[in-house]
Amino acid sequence: MLQIVLEVLVCVLAAYGLIILLHELLLSAKQSRSYKNSMVKLVLIVKNQGETIEGVLRNVLPRDFIRKLMPGGKLIVLDMGSKDDTMDILRKLERDYECLEVLKRSEMEYLFKCFEDENERSRVMEHVERNT
Repeated sequence: MLQIVLEVLVCVLAAYGLIILLHELLLSAKQSRSYKNSMVKLVLIVKNQGETIEGVLRNVLPRDFIRKLMPGGKLIVLDMGSKDDTMDILRKLERDYECLEVLKRSEMEYLFKCFEDENERSRVMEHVERNT
């Protein structure tokens, strides 16, 4: 009797897990389609935050917050010419998290040019990728 109850319980939990998995896959597909051409960007602007930036980003990024909130699932961090080790920390975090994109102050203009026409946007992103 106990074995039958456990088997039923396992089957119910497996079915529940499958339903949740399918639900999340459908939501993910729906979000990626609706955000494909979105002109929304999430940008964090920092300067001389070497002591705090790693803790802040390591608390936010693993929670899947960025992927659910933003189209493209990217958080762009713009360093405004830090004199401390902020940029080194950001580059290390950029390697650890694929949803993080780090730009220097000199690349700030390219961030704003992304809002121009489609051809310009792709050219600008190619330029930024070459310089990082």
